[in-house]
Amino acid sequence: MAPGVPPRRRRAILVPARIWSLAPARTLAVPQYRRLWFASLLWNHARWIDQVIIGWLVLEITNSAWNVALTGVLRSLPVLVFGILGGAIADRVNRRSLLIVSQASGLVVALAVASFIAAGSFTFETAMVASLLFGLQWAIDFPVRRALVPDLVGREMTVNAIALESVSMNFSKVIGPLVAGWLIAVVGAWTGYVAIAALFGAQIVLIAPLRLPPGVPAMSGESLARYVARGFGEMRRSQAMVGVLLITVYMNVLAFPYQTLLPVFARDVLGVDSIGLGVLGAASGIGSFLGAMVLASKGSLPRPGWLFASGSVAMSGSLIAFALTRDFGVAIGALAISGLGSSAFAALQSTIILRSASDHLRGRAMGILTMAIGTAPFGLLEIGALSVAIGPPVALALNAGLCAILVAATAAALPGFRSLRR
Repeated sequence: MAPGVPPRRRRAILVPARIWSLAPARTLAVPQYRRLWFASLLWNHARWIDQVIIGWLVLEITNSAWNVALTGVLRSLPVLVFGILGGAIADRVNRRSLLIVSQASGLVVALAVASFIAAGSFTFETAMVASLLFGLQWAIDFPVRRALVPDLVGREMTVNAIALESVSMNFSKVIGPLVAGWLIAVVGAWTGYVAIAALFGAQIVLIAPLRLPPGVPAMSGESLARYVARGFGEMRRSQAMVGVLLITVYMNVLAFPYQTLLPVFARDVLGVDSIGLGVLGAASGIGSFLGAMVLASKGSLPRPGWLFASGSVAMSGSLIAFALTRDFGVAIGALAISGLGSSAFAALQSTIILRSASDHLRGRAMGILTMAIGTAPFGLLEIGALSVAIGPPVALALNAGLCAILVAATAAALPGFRSLRR
C-alpha cells in the first residue's frame, strides 16, 4: 500500500483492482473478443426466442407433441449433417466473413417468418422450413464462432473466454424465453421474429470490424474429404476429446430434447399458459447463468473432465424430478438445478476440445463437436414417439435416467478423460 493513504482510501483503491483481476474482466478487456462476446449474446437471445415461439405456435396449430418434436428435429438435422463441414471450412477460409454471411442469412429467414405470421399464413409446413433454415445457419455459425475464440484471446485465456460464452448463452436462456412468452401473449408472435431479425443485424455491425491475427486461417490445397478424415484420426487418439464427444451425444439424444417439449409440459402437464412456458424456460436459464458465472470467475479448473461428467449427471437427475412432478413450483426448482448441471456441461464441452486440439485442428474439432451436438434429431424423434406411446413425463424420466448411467459409465471407462488436468 502507498504510504500516507488513509485506510478507507486504500480500500477504495484495492477493490477495483481486485475486481479487474478477475478472469472474466481480463478476458473482456480484449477489445476484439469483447465484440464477439456481445455478438454471441445477441445470437443466443435470437435462438431462444425462436425456439419458444415456434414450439408454441406449432402446438397451437397441430395440438401434437410429435409435431413439436419434429420441428426440433428439423432445426437440429443440419447441425448433424453440415456441422463438420462448417468446422472444416472454418479452418480454410476467413472466419469473420463466414460469420457475417451466417448472420445475414438468419436475418432474411427471420423477416420471412415474421411476414408469414403477420399475414395469417403461417402453417406447420412453414414452421418446418423455417426450423430447417435456422438449423443450417446454426450449423455454420457455432463451429466458426467457437474456433474464433483462441484467435482473439490466445490459448491461455480460452478457458475463461468459453466460460464467458456460456454466461452469455445462459443469460439469454433466462431473458429469451421470458421475452418470447410475453410477446406471444401481449403483442403477437410475429414481433418476436422482427426482434430476431434486428438481433442478427446488430451482430453484423459488431462482427464486421473484427481484425484477426495474421495467417488465420489459410486455404489448403488438400481435398475437403481428406482434410476432415485427418481431423477424425487425430481426435480419436485423445481420450479427453473422445469422452467429450460421447457424453455430448448422450446428452443431446437423451437429455436436451426436453427443451423442445417444454410447451407440451407447460400446457398439458402443468396447466400453464405461454407466460408460464417462458418462466419454465427461464428457470433452467437462471441455474445455468449462476453456474456459468462461477466457472467464468475461475482462472483455471483442476479437473475439467470430472466436472464435465458430474454436471451432466446432475442435469439428468434433475430432469427426472421435473418429469415426474405436477407442481409448477417444484418444476421450476428442478429446472433451475438442472441448469446448474448444464452450465458445467456447456462451459467445459468446447473448452476441453479447444485446449486439447492443436491450432491446425481447431476448426475441424469444433465441427466434429457440432456434429455430435447434431445427433439431437435421433433423440427428438425417439422422445416424440415415446411421448405419444407412454406420455411425455414417463418418456423424459426414462431418457434422463439412461443418460445419467451412460455418462457415468463413459467417465469410468476413460481414465484419460476422467483424470484430465487444467
